[in-house]
Amino acid sequence: MAVTAVVNQAAPCPKRVGLLGGTFDPIHNGHLTLARRFVELLQLTELVLLPAGQPWQKEGVSAPEHRLAMTRAAAASLMLDGVTITVATDEIDRQGDTYTVDTLAHWRAREGDDASITLLMGADQFVKLNSWHQWMRLFDYAHVCVETRAGFDIAQLPAEVAAEFARRRATPEILRASPHGHMFIDETLLLDVSATAIREAARTKSGSAEARTQVPSTVWDYIVQHHLYQTR
Repeated sequence: MAVTAVVNQAAPCPKRVGLLGGTFDPIHNGHLTLARRFVELLQLTELVLLPAGQPWQKEGVSAPEHRLAMTRAAAASLMLDGVTITVATDEIDRQGDTYTVDTLAHWRAREGDDASITLLMGADQFVKLNSWHQWMRLFDYAHVCVETRAGFDIAQLPAEVAAEFARRRATPEILRASPHGHMFIDETLLLDVSATAIREAARTKSGSAEARTQVPSTVWDYIVQHHLYQTR
């Protein structure tokens, strides 16, 4: 209890960086809502959007240049006062399979030991966190924050992920004031937006009307212009 009290009273780290990675095929309003929520909770000074290169757990994703262009279009639509918004190409520039642990190691070296760095993700990724490459090392470089979605049940987490959450659980205040190693789950938004569903809807004329409401208008324009998702 004494340790927690000291951390709670500590001043926030001068740099508070949130990294939101993903296939972003396409990046959608759920991603951006999650980003805005954690900018608020963690009082981020920088938000980094990180489109994946070749995700080793996925096949058949759109070409990196398309996903990067859509991510840049979405970033331009974000209005976050006092927050630097960056679209990073770390994983796209890396050859072969890309691993989040390597990306976090790079950002820790870049930002220094005193920055608070947080990996942001949705519950769909959190429930399979233990399948990620060297997932336990993530906490050596960053915190992990999760936004839940409809139907999420913490009781259904893999046992080893649940154990780590119980051990590392902390408040946003603690995450703001410490460099890495903690976890936080936000259950406010209950997001229910799926990139898979958007891709499926975009294939048909009837589904396109719904799909276009789930992405920024500039992202939808890009999808239409480049005929994405039409031949899958």
